[in-house]
Amino acid sequence: MENELQAKKIAQTAKSAALKLRTLSAEIRNNALRKIAASLRLKQAEIIRENEKDIAAAQASGMSASMLDRLTLNPKRIEDMAVGVEEIAAFADPLGKVLEHRALANGIDLSRISVPLGAIFFIYESRPNVTIDGAALCFKAGNAVILRGGKESVHSSSCLANIFSETIAEFGVSKDAVQYINNPDRDLLACLLKSDCLDLVIPRGGEGLIRAVSEQSKIPVIKHFNGICHVYVDKSADLNKAAEILYNAKVQRPSVCNAAETVLFHKDLPKESVELVLKPLKEAGVEFHYDKCGIEYLDLQISVCFVSNVQEACEHIEKNGSHHTEAIVAEDAEALEFFANNVDSSSVMLNASTRFADGGQYGLGAEVGISTDKLHARGPMGVESLCSYKWLLKGSGQVRK
Repeated sequence: MENELQAKKIAQTAKSAALKLRTLSAEIRNNALRKIAASLRLKQAEIIRENEKDIAAAQASGMSASMLDRLTLNPKRIEDMAVGVEEIAAFADPLGKVLEHRALANGIDLSRISVPLGAIFFIYESRPNVTIDGAALCFKAGNAVILRGGKESVHSSSCLANIFSETIAEFGVSKDAVQYINNPDRDLLACLLKSDCLDLVIPRGGEGLIRAVSEQSKIPVIKHFNGICHVYVDKSADLNKAAEILYNAKVQRPSVCNAAETVLFHKDLPKESVELVLKPLKEAGVEFHYDKCGIEYLDLQISVCFVSNVQEACEHIEKNGSHHTEAIVAEDAEALEFFANNVDSSSVMLNASTRFADGGQYGLGAEVGISTDKLHARGPMGVESLCSYKWLLKGSGQVRK
């Protein structure tokens, strides 16, 4: 009963804040975001102190090195967060855009106008920087947001959310526009997922979390499933290019969702060629799992499989992937075209690393995640993906006959 009452209050205050946010001027939203960036820099020491509490608890629990990397905040990552917020502030206002306009035969002027989605419930796991990314993107798009991070980052994320909500309050905006839930009780989560005050839920994390949210929610869900990303090395590949792309895709930051988890080799490639491509990974300490597939390691591990041709590579990806990001390394134009047309993932890379699947790299700024759904958004979700639209008709007294 207590959780039901708490959930009702959280959702209702978010809805109330959303109603006011949707008419807040772009100037105020942008000025608030710029002040938030300044606050992140000013309060860097405080943020790191809170993050150290999370790190200490995570180390005591035996958290893996790759997951600790996700959890860690340092001066560079805090600066990156601040820069990301400033980039969002600099974007054109996504609201009030005329997406479509025409005059009807009866003289009515018809427009389709971008508007906020409303009140968003954003659920994510251990990366505290996502707290700022999610809050900033939702705020820029005129949405209220309820943030629920993983228990591993509770001190860091609470601190960041407080900085955000206190800063927007300086601009006359309700603190309820950005709420952070530090209660780990799953029953509270279940109660919120039944609310009729919320317009969208975005779960970002492991498969278990996303499936649980999708099954329990009465609110529309945009899913951000696992990043089981593939790199296919065709028999026509430039081997040096393949080695560099695969190394970057796997080793640069193995704990993120756009890191490669499986490499597929054309079976006609000589053993020496395969060894040449894998050598940099081996030297970096990557562990190879032969003929295993469909696994998201988020670590210095990778599945290694062999396929007969590009068609079989696409079939393998369809069966074992998560529709996130896939790459092909090839010089053969037909192989590249076949891969591009037959891989059904949110991002497809031709002779480029999977690590480019990112809102910042796409010019979207920060992102609330990478949607593996097809409705209403797909791939990296920036401010445009956090908007809906409405039809506006201007008449002069017309009635329908």
